Amino acid sequence: MAKIEFAFPVDKVHGRLSRQHKIGFAHRTASKLNYSTSYGKRSTPVSDDEKQYRTYWGQVASAVAQRMKDPTKQPQDQVAFKNQSEYPTLRAYLWHVCSEEINNA
Repeated sequence: MAKIEFAFPVDKVHGRLSRQHKIGFAHRTASKLNYSTSYGKRSTPVSDDEKQYRTYWGQVASAVAQRMKDPTKQPQDQVAFKNQSEYPTLRAYLWHVCSEEINNA
């Protein structure tokens, strides 16, 4: 008799599939395990610190998106990115630059 292995149709899934789903999926690369977890509704209101944190990173994200589309800053950003070795991608480098600009403003 032949041995049959049923493969999961998706190799790796991480996070919830949509906001309505209460079950999330994750994959651990170290142990090569796929597992699921359940998400419940939040039982406490969002604190002021969390609101400030979310607002700050939202500002950084929108600044990075605008800067990546800005044709006047793209050449100098690419040169500066190539001259550094700390950040592996241009987006990560711009994330750092924009967060520093917002912090210093």
